[in-house]
Amino acid sequence: MRVMFNMAAYASFKHLIDEVGEAGDSLMPNELETYRSLVMKYAEPLSPDPIDVTCLDVILRNIEIRRGYDFDPATDGGRVIDLPRGKK
Repeated sequence: MRVMFNMAAYASFKHLIDEVGEAGDSLMPNELETYRSLVMKYAEPLSPDPIDVTCLDVILRNIEIRRGYDFDPATDGGRVIDLPRGKK
């Protein structure tokens, strides 16, 4: 069975992408990576995946939360995993 393209959902999703894009410099590195990935994925119209919609909603929520704090995306929140190494 073929699922039809949902133009209304796509238009709404593109609006979310635009909102995140307007945040520009206030995006943390992982948010910027996700944003760029979704822009490329949805360059051509297709029905949005609910997980992708949730990702954009979470990014927008995080931007709102950070407004009252002193975050610098250039130095804070880097994607570094520094776990202690055990003996082998």
